[in-house]
Amino acid sequence: MVVPESTDAGDDAMTVTMMLAFVLLVLMVCIGGVKGFGAFISLWINFVVMIAMLVMINFGFNAVIVLLIGGVLLLLVTILSAGANDEITSITMGASFIVMVALIILMLPAEYLNLAQGFAEENSEELEGLSLSIGLNFVSIGLVAAVVATLGAIAEASIAVTAGTYELIEHNPKMTATEIFKTGSQLGYQIVGTAVNTVLFGFMADFLSLGVWYAKLDYALGDIINSKLFVSTMLSMIYAILGVILVLPVSLGLIVWQHRRRHEST
Repeated sequence: MVVPESTDAGDDAMTVTMMLAFVLLVLMVCIGGVKGFGAFISLWINFVVMIAMLVMINFGFNAVIVLLIGGVLLLLVTILSAGANDEITSITMGASFIVMVALIILMLPAEYLNLAQGFAEENSEELEGLSLSIGLNFVSIGLVAAVVATLGAIAEASIAVTAGTYELIEHNPKMTATEIFKTGSQLGYQIVGTAVNTVLFGFMADFLSLGVWYAKLDYALGDIINSKLFVSTMLSMIYAILGVILVLPVSLGLIVWQHRRRHEST
């Protein structure tokens, strides 16, 4: 006799999720006020955008085009939720978009060569009895997943670098372009270093359970390195770190360009 699975676990998980979301809302409003509430709303807007991207890819739309449109929307919502002024917002948006396009150009050949797309052997038990002929290009899906995973780190690093550099310019408006780039670089090194550590810690947290699982099954080092799950996770971390590093020179370059334009117009 087969006993039907209980839905109590799913209901409990949903209840805990809603409770934590409410706690997050209260804390963000108490600490950030109106901006905190706006940031909370932006989380759900980004969630809706990502769901819309999944639906469009499932309906057969070109994944790269969907990624470009959805990526711009995700960056726009994330950057606007920071509540910075128009100049900082425009430079941050431009820098983030440039870095996103650069990463896409880099990832396209990398995703075709790494052969880590699709389902891994470790997923075979969950997929047993299901058809894998879903009519989707897993290389494109892997590209979309890799880029979306980097957008948050890219946007936050760009906002921090741009806002910090503009604050330095406000305190010393007579700075030359060279001084702005040099001072902004010194500030950016600290910001980028913190962002890279954040990405690294996130990777380690995601890999912890997978690493324990590999150890329990006595995986050899070569099997781990060639595992799809390990390779895809490692590549996502490398892409995010590259994006964060590229944000610094691109953001400072746009700031210096905007500074020169302002002085030429006056």
